[in-house]
Amino acid sequence: MIRSLIIAGALALSVPAIACPMADAAAYKVASAEVQEAEGTKVSLKVDGMHCGDCSTKVTKALTDIDGVKAAAVDYQTGETVIAIDDSKTNSEALIKAIADTGFTATLNS
Repeated sequence: MIRSLIIAGALALSVPAIACPMADAAAYKVASAEVQEAEGTKVSLKVDGMHCGDCSTKVTKALTDIDGVKAAAVDYQTGETVIAIDDSKTNSEALIKAIADTGFTATLNS
C-alpha cells in the first residue's frame, strides 16, 4: 500500500503542468500592452513551431536577452510576437536570428 502511494506521488509530481490557453492568452494581452507602452520602435513577427507556454517563454527570454530589446510579448497559440526595440542597438534581423537559435522560425509581419 505504501509503495503504491509513493509511486502515485512520484508520478503526480513528474507530470508536467498543463498550460491553460486562457491564462496564456491573458498573459500575452498584458505583455502586448507593455510592449505598446514601451518607448522605441515596434516590431511584429510571426513565429512558427511553438506549441506550448514553455515555447513562448523560451522565445521571450531569447528576445529580452538582446541588448536593445525593451519589451517582448509572444503568443504560442497564434505565433504573434511584438517587440519594442531601441533601433540604434538592434534590428529585426537580430530578433529573427535569436528566435532561430531557439529552434523556431520567425518572419517579419508587414
